Amino acid sequence: MGITRIRIVSGWNDWRTEMAQELAGSADTIYREAFAGIGMPIADGNAEIECSKRDAMARYDWKEGIDVIFQFQTGVKGTHQEKFLTYHRSTITFEENKTNGEPGAWYYCTAQYYFVGYARQWRARQTREFQDWMIVDLPALHRADAMGEITWSSNKNKRDGRRATFRYAYFNEIPESCIIARYERTQPQMALTGFEF
Repeated sequence: MGITRIRIVSGWNDWRTEMAQELAGSADTIYREAFAGIGMPIADGNAEIECSKRDAMARYDWKEGIDVIFQFQTGVKGTHQEKFLTYHRSTITFEENKTNGEPGAWYYCTAQYYFVGYARQWRARQTREFQDWMIVDLPALHRADAMGEITWSSNKNKRDGRRATFRYAYFNEIPESCIIARYERTQPQMALTGFEF
């Protein structure tokens, strides 16, 4: 399958889980168009692997930060993390520290690609699509950070009883060399990297 999602089935479900399930199709369309636009088309077909946290496959998600596995038409596989948000500003955001103080996804995520998409109209059920989004080459982003090319801001989550801290940077602060594709509906002149919608 071209796009395989890993979904841990548990009794814990909240609005984030619901949003992820409802927006998966929109994200898949973006992935297919974006990677085709850079000459790496994704193979046909979609699948979802449901597993419990005890299953070996679940380790990809909760231990490595990998939500999706791509199979490209070249035969190469790619790993991917996705983050769906509703915030009013477009930033690329990573968990810095978990609520318990342990290092967050910025440090343990081993995915090759990272997607952040803003579905600001999802809560009102107006649409199941993203208004702004970005796909980055995560190892390239880590290298850019190590070279001091990104100025991060930080914040602490105060919603839903969570107290994790996050690092974030606005879309326009991300070096072009790290970006696979992006789209900002509010600034269409800055939306294109390698392909057009």
